[in-house]
Amino acid sequence: MIRTILGGTFDPIHWGHLRTAQYVSSQLRSDMLVLLPSANPPHRDGPSATPAQRMAMAQLAAREMPQCIADDWELQQPRRSYTQITLAQLQQRWPNDTLLFLLGEDAFAGLPSWYQWQRLVDHAHLVVMRRPHSPHHYSPELQQWLTQVQARSIEQLHQQPQGLVYFAESPQIPISATAIRTAIQTNQPWRDLVPPAVAEYIEQHQLYR
Repeated sequence: MIRTILGGTFDPIHWGHLRTAQYVSSQLRSDMLVLLPSANPPHRDGPSATPAQRMAMAQLAAREMPQCIADDWELQQPRRSYTQITLAQLQQRWPNDTLLFLLGEDAFAGLPSWYQWQRLVDHAHLVVMRRPHSPHHYSPELQQWLTQVQARSIEQLHQQPQGLVYFAESPQIPISATAIRTAIQTNQPWRDLVPPAVAEYIEQHQLYR
């Protein structure tokens, strides 16, 4: 099985996450899209919603997507959410699967600040979601590494279980979790930015007020 993995704080999960991931996952001919809420991301402030609330919203969102599940593996780990460790553990959980880990181009550009970043491809392929007409400027260190691991076709991702970085064109959907939280706090329209079941959950639990 080919599993596409989208990690994030999902505070809250929204259509920008979901439609982009679904589009790219379809491009990659993936069998399953896995939504993976992070517990303690080292590169950003802590989430507003609790881990249980963020997981619940991810589960509700997954039900509205084909071949999609939400997985609480990282939320259950008593550690910081380091992607390299998570991917190593997921490879052990699913030893017969090919893992495609999605990340945005801004995150990819900052990869050299990640924990053991050059070992990420020991356990999965990285798929960088590139926005249309987006300029990309990478550090010399990252650019040099990329020349060794970049895949030029989707077929290469299917031919080996890990080790490559692939750039996938993705739609530009201008939605952010920060903007949603701000809209809720200031009584601006926001419900259309998330799946209906997620909007109902946010209302029911009075999140981001």
